[in-house]
Amino acid sequence: MSERKYAYYPGCPSGTTAMEQDMSMKAVFEKLGIELEEVEDWNCCGASEVEDPEIVYALNARNLAIAEKQGLNIVTPCSICYYNLSRSNKALKGNEELRARVRSIDDSLAYNGGVEVKHVLDVLVNDIGIEALKQKVEKKVEAKVAPYYGCYIGRPPETAFDDPDAPGLMDRLVELVGAEVVPYNYTKTKCCGGPLMMTRQDIAFEMARKVLEGAKNAGADCIALACPLCGMMLDAKQPDIEEAFGIEIGMPVLYITQLLGLALGIDSGKLGLNKNIVDTKDIIGKVV
Repeated sequence: MSERKYAYYPGCPSGTTAMEQDMSMKAVFEKLGIELEEVEDWNCCGASEVEDPEIVYALNARNLAIAEKQGLNIVTPCSICYYNLSRSNKALKGNEELRARVRSIDDSLAYNGGVEVKHVLDVLVNDIGIEALKQKVEKKVEAKVAPYYGCYIGRPPETAFDDPDAPGLMDRLVELVGAEVVPYNYTKTKCCGGPLMMTRQDIAFEMARKVLEGAKNAGADCIALACPLCGMMLDAKQPDIEEAFGIEIGMPVLYITQLLGLALGIDSGKLGLNKNIVDTKDIIGKVV
């Protein structure tokens, strides 16, 4: 498999609620000389709504099979997509009977187990490497940043690319761009409440509020994350959370690829920083 080219699985949020993540990932990879070839006619991974594992395996077998035909390992910016693709890949690779059962549904689900699944953080830190990234850094982002990993990025733990309980890859990228990592151990892997948004908005808002206020109380200028569901809860829903609790938070929430892109000298518009809900101009102003 090529180390300079990946099959890109954008996931459903990339064209809607997480356009800025999609834009910034593509811009960063282009700057780094990494080619992305979108998985042709990809389908939803099942998100967090599909509970039957065999349905999840079937949905993701098709995406994996397409990437396999492209001869490329697959990369995604979405932590939930990574979770579903990765656990499906592990199950299908290790069980010939399961592969046959899935293949019997439709020929398009015929997958031979020849693909590795990568999260964008995995590619940036483990494939490209910190030293190689340092050579591309043009500017510093002099901000205090609270990295927030969320609850999906360490799942499944048996295929995790970072420590599931104490992840640190995003911290290394924050330091790389010249920013200060704000200690944030208590909440950085706690759920943001996103999976509960449709059924218990009150609980979801309370969970997200704790993350936002935790970062603010720690003195952070912004939160950095790598999951579009977390992005929706902490950025897009932040005004609703402020209204629900009668509080003012005003915490910018950026995708790690947006922060990295600023350090790489990429224009803020190309990184989608005008699409974040909470204004990012103060963070852009800290780029020197």
